[in-house]
Amino acid sequence: MKRLTRTLPLLLAAALQLLPLLRNIVTSPAASSSFAIILRWGIGAGAALGAFDACSAASGTYMNTSSNITGTVGTAMSVTNNFVINGGNTATTSDGFILTSAGGTITSSFLTNSQTTTITLPSGLTFKCVSLNNAANIYGVISGTPTATAKTNISISAIYPGGYTYTTNLLITISAAAALPPTITSQPASVTNIVGNTVTLSVTNGGTAPFNYQWYFNTNTALLNATNASLTLASIQFTNTGTYSVAITNSAGATNSSFALLTVLLPPVLTNNPVGGTNVAGGGASQSVAAGGSAPLKYQWYFNTNTALPSATNSSLNLSSLHASQAGKYSVVITNTAGAVTSAVASLVITNPASPALTAPVKNTGGFQFTFVPAIGLTNSVETNSVVAGGTWGTLTNVPPPATASPVTVTDSFGGANRFYRVVIQP
Repeated sequence: MKRLTRTLPLLLAAALQLLPLLRNIVTSPAASSSFAIILRWGIGAGAALGAFDACSAASGTYMNTSSNITGTVGTAMSVTNNFVINGGNTATTSDGFILTSAGGTITSSFLTNSQTTTITLPSGLTFKCVSLNNAANIYGVISGTPTATAKTNISISAIYPGGYTYTTNLLITISAAAALPPTITSQPASVTNIVGNTVTLSVTNGGTAPFNYQWYFNTNTALLNATNASLTLASIQFTNTGTYSVAITNSAGATNSSFALLTVLLPPVLTNNPVGGTNVAGGGASQSVAAGGSAPLKYQWYFNTNTALPSATNSSLNLSSLHASQAGKYSVVITNTAGAVTSAVASLVITNPASPALTAPVKNTGGFQFTFVPAIGLTNSVETNSVVAGGTWGTLTNVPPPATASPVTVTDSFGGANRFYRVVIQP
């Protein structure tokens, strides 16, 4: 009796382990299909849920799955045929898959081709139930482009006609993509700007982030705090003129940009303005200006503010054979590619020269005759009168503006007793 008491619990435990096997042996997984004998290991604490060893026939209903799926961040992937329902019959709405993870549970059926939206698959991946050849073979597909590294355990259950369910565990591992060294896609461009302005140089690059940047001035001078993809220089000066480049590094390598030339321009700056003065008619006058700034500098002189003087395009203005009409205001506008500046106004005053001295008139058979040295560059008008004071002075002759100070002899055929002469300058 005692022996029977000790044996009964062991027999009962063995019977409980055999019941699932007997059920699979005597039950058809789907109507009109052949028997499927699924050998399921369920004895022992280390048994894997849903694991199986073999199917008794190819036409039987089974789930064939890999225990691991791997991918790489940024690389498209599509894993098919790892989850198969082959029932040998036309699928119905009851056929499909159930995914379970920490993110919840979702059912994906063949007829609705539903796609996961709540299940915790690695970022960028989705799951769908599809048929690749006929409705008797239904597949689960994981596809997409992973966007981040991950290691996720998913429980996948296959449901087939008759309400049977096979479950297995799946480990999805997404690894980081291999780091790519930096490559420059857009080089920093040379630029020309004006003193005091702000200039920005920039570079565009590819490769695997994160990147480190270091900008250099004139090849080998590392710029302090210049560690971004762009370099901003505020209130540039002449000392900023030169070449700039950037070194880019990451975990996979390094590269250097080409050189960008920064040209800093200075608008014209007056250091000396023209100075006016008083000059004698017939003589000459000069005006000049001194200026700095980025070459080349261009000059244009003006008379009385807005009259541009022909050919007056140098830093100095030289006037010869002055006439009264040239008296007035003179200025110059200086320009370059960076700007322009206008000088102060210089006033020019023109006075008449003293009248030339005459030799004493000599009376001869032809009348009165005398000599004088005319003013150069001016019309010298010889006038006569019968009295020194009062009377009316009339023009005897006009001596055209001479180029040199050569004496001129004038003969007056007047035969009277009294005759007075003078020379008037006509500027």
